[in-house]
Amino acid sequence: MSRLVFLSLLLLPGLAAAQNGGPQQLTFVGVADPRTQDYADLWGYAAPDGREFAVVNARVGGGLSVMTVPEGNPVEVTFIPGPRPSNGSGSDVEMYGHYAYVSDDRADVMVVSLADPDHPVLVNTFQADPGATNEGVHTLTVADGYLYTQGGLAPGGVRIWSLADPVHPAYVGQYQPHYVHDILVRGDTLFTAGIYGEGIDIVDISDRANPTLINRFNYPGSGAHNICATTDGSYLFVGDEIGSGTWTRVFDVSDPQNVELVAQIIVDAAAVVHNCHVVGDRLYLGHYTEGARVWDISDPVHPTEVAYYDTTPGGPGGFAGVWSFYPHLPSGRLIATDRAAGLYVLRMPGGVAAEGDADARALALTVAPNPVRGMGRVTFTLPEVAQVRLAVYDVLGREVAVLAEGTQAPGPHEATLDATALPPGLYVARLTAGGRTAITRISVGA
Repeated sequence: MSRLVFLSLLLLPGLAAAQNGGPQQLTFVGVADPRTQDYADLWGYAAPDGREFAVVNARVGGGLSVMTVPEGNPVEVTFIPGPRPSNGSGSDVEMYGHYAYVSDDRADVMVVSLADPDHPVLVNTFQADPGATNEGVHTLTVADGYLYTQGGLAPGGVRIWSLADPVHPAYVGQYQPHYVHDILVRGDTLFTAGIYGEGIDIVDISDRANPTLINRFNYPGSGAHNICATTDGSYLFVGDEIGSGTWTRVFDVSDPQNVELVAQIIVDAAAVVHNCHVVGDRLYLGHYTEGARVWDISDPVHPTEVAYYDTTPGGPGGFAGVWSFYPHLPSGRLIATDRAAGLYVLRMPGGVAAEGDADARALALTVAPNPVRGMGRVTFTLPEVAQVRLAVYDVLGREVAVLAEGTQAPGPHEATLDATALPPGLYVARLTAGGRTAITRISVGA
């Protein structure tokens, strides 16, 4: 990229770029490379006994690696080969309760049970692209009791599966506008990433058997790959992997018919961004050669980088380095897959994500028991009288419960979390009080 073009990028409205000396380095906890091969996506799992695990899609070897996530180096518990081992085309993994769903571009979806996390078991495989031979899907997404699969044979759109029986997903419907690389689901709205220049579709899925287009928006030279959103759903973060500018763009989608580009997040204009997650006011980017990056998005129009860890020091560009960066484990440990170097365990500098900062310590937000089954107790302390809002969000940033709201007196407080209606998985409790914010992670057990 020429100096003239790079300087022009710095003049774009709403552009946020990392400042020299600004972000801190994430704290290194441990690393493991049991497969010595190409690692792809990962997800986290908090077992009922409190131990934490990473489930990692291994591209070369075609299967799933299950590793412990301790305060130190991870240890592989087991490796489960996929339907077509050694094909080098595995990609995605997500969990529903204790079930992991593993995608492969050239093979059936794997369903792996972690009911006994020390002895994971392959319980099923199923063809997510019906009628295809030796073909699979690229990505998959779990939300609200459904599995969504993307990127199969032409046109390669989205297929929707009910997880009423998690071992045997049942086909419900599809949305097939073009090849869809990845998606975001928020309630009855689906956002699709059309990586080959098609932009982003906003889709009504209130009837999952018959999804309907609400609006389509795009940007010049687009190669939209991955999407995540602020907790209120008003802003989308769209990562571009193969377009003319391979960084993250921020869109205001509060009015779906009038979407506006409001910011661009550029770590290095020559680098490629990959997957993203949001927890509270933090955006977590798996950024290939730029490693694992954390941005403060409390003001989504003016995001600021706060922390990073570069697993592949050297020049930017290309698709080596961090594939995914996962921030939802209850302990606050952060896990990232480096394509060549394995699973990294990291922490925010000085503590556990938002729980580690001064405001969070002052509010002393805790959940017990954690993991929660049935009813849980959320406690917090106010240093002075404050307007309070305590809410719970799922891993896609959607609000699932409001536990406290209104003016409250100084001192200790307690709220009840009824988790009986929540699907098993990881959640976030977010407390705002008097200009302070505290976040803690919650694991809901089956």
